[in-house]
Amino acid sequence: MPACSAATPAVELTGGSREARPENSIPLQENLRMLSRGRILPLVAALAVSVAACGDEDPVDMGGDPPATPTGVAVSESGSALVVSWSAVAGATAYDVERRTLGSSTFSAIAADLTETTYTDDTVVEGTSYLYRVIAKNADGSSAPSDPADGLIDPNTAVLSGTIETDVTLDGAITYTITGIVTVEDGASLTIPAGTLLLGSTEVQPSALMVRQGGQIFSNGTETDPVVFTSGAAAGSRERGDWGGVVINGYSICNFPADECVGEGASGPYGGTMNDDDSGSMTYTRIEFAGYEVSFGNELNALTLNGVGSGTTLEAIQTHYGSDDGFEFFGGTVDLKWALATGISDDSFDYSTGWQGRGQFWIAQQDPDDGDNGFEVDGNEDDFDAMPLTDPIIYNVTLVGKGLDGAGGTAGESVDGLRLRRGTGGDIFNAIVIGFGGAGVDVDNAETVGRYTVQNSIIARNAADIKAADDGPLEDESYQAEVETNAAWNNLVGTDPLLTDPFNLAAPDFRPGAGSEALVAAGNAATPPATTDNFFDVTATYIGAVDPDAATQWFEGWTTFAQN
Repeated sequence: MPACSAATPAVELTGGSREARPENSIPLQENLRMLSRGRILPLVAALAVSVAACGDEDPVDMGGDPPATPTGVAVSESGSALVVSWSAVAGATAYDVERRTLGSSTFSAIAADLTETTYTDDTVVEGTSYLYRVIAKNADGSSAPSDPADGLIDPNTAVLSGTIETDVTLDGAITYTITGIVTVEDGASLTIPAGTLLLGSTEVQPSALMVRQGGQIFSNGTETDPVVFTSGAAAGSRERGDWGGVVINGYSICNFPADECVGEGASGPYGGTMNDDDSGSMTYTRIEFAGYEVSFGNELNALTLNGVGSGTTLEAIQTHYGSDDGFEFFGGTVDLKWALATGISDDSFDYSTGWQGRGQFWIAQQDPDDGDNGFEVDGNEDDFDAMPLTDPIIYNVTLVGKGLDGAGGTAGESVDGLRLRRGTGGDIFNAIVIGFGGAGVDVDNAETVGRYTVQNSIIARNAADIKAADDGPLEDESYQAEVETNAAWNNLVGTDPLLTDPFNLAAPDFRPGAGSEALVAAGNAATPPATTDNFFDVTATYIGAVDPDAATQWFEGWTTFAQN
């Protein structure tokens, strides 16, 4: 069929501006006036010719099609901006982006003629929800707008990074992501209110919080609103070692030479002669899924205490599912009370290098598939007679291994409840040690003998309660024999403490049951000493870390037992 070649001039039939008018066209009203006067205009003739020429033939498409509507529109956060992205559209040469706030009904263009498939909107306001849509364009026209996608810069999130050189107080309503190594420098402090959530970045490694000598941390939660340091990964996919943990360096004692008291993980120097040094306080605080291997043998723990002084307060702290130690002391004189280490892959409590603090109410519960010693205790790894000696006083401890008689799980048989070695001293009272696959007590090195005591304790239901085998020339089965044979130490070896449900990983109950020799009424416990600062609870005249008569255990309400 031949094409219709006559062009019909556009005619505006209503008032208002004309969308298209040929250059020489005449308004319809004028044509009508001229027609009434008997004057036939060229326009009328042209219209007649056009109609005659075209007849009923279909119009010809003189161009292509506009592009399809964009799909895959998504919005993500990037710092203080929102990034809009979409799928490329075939045939599109450019894109426009429109935006409206969630409470508005009108979209406005915020970007035009984009040739990429992303747009960064850095004009957003925190806490305001936005809807975005995208239009594709080419020479033949524009698509319909895409389905809208929403985005929001949450005002309750922030990044904690870099160096803290002044006194900084966080906002308990904001979730902070610890990104990279964050340091609290000499003379500065970091205050963390109750209920604050801090996430260790899993994208920037290592990420850790380090308090330098002279710096202070005040992480003070409550039983109902603890401070929580945890992994930046989503719950259910968190793992040990997701981030680096917390390190505190102080000016208290260290039995390495002064120039060798340097913390692991590049945490800096520690040690000195200020035994009452004050690095702040941590109370009702959890540290989860931490521990990071910076290099072989150079590891960050959940909580590392380097030369921390007795002016520092550490009470009601849980370290949970860490890849290295739960609590590790390198020297220092700081005290620790109400401490819980759960699911730690290395040692639950590790102290060495001259630590001379005090402890009471300590619990370790191991993951039966991944755990090392309950206590790993050393003097100085290079000089077993180095001064000052590691020489703490600890009361009321419960150490739980992988299962009764050391059975269950896959943790190594060499894992011990109390491993004391390398010339350490110190006194441990009122401890329960149960379920370890190696021995309940293993003492190594002749220099250790005569410096340590384990008293008024129950060591039972381990694969071996007292280490019997000779591991080498520096070890002897007699080193730990006194734990069982010294009548003055008053230990019960092989007597089941009858704990209620200590191996329950979801909701453990560490209280001794009826008939247990750990009960107050049994009279086997030592009475903690009265001190001028009232550090020890002198009413804790039972064996183990949990009051058998208490309706609830002291750790309930502010701790967690989630494994990922």
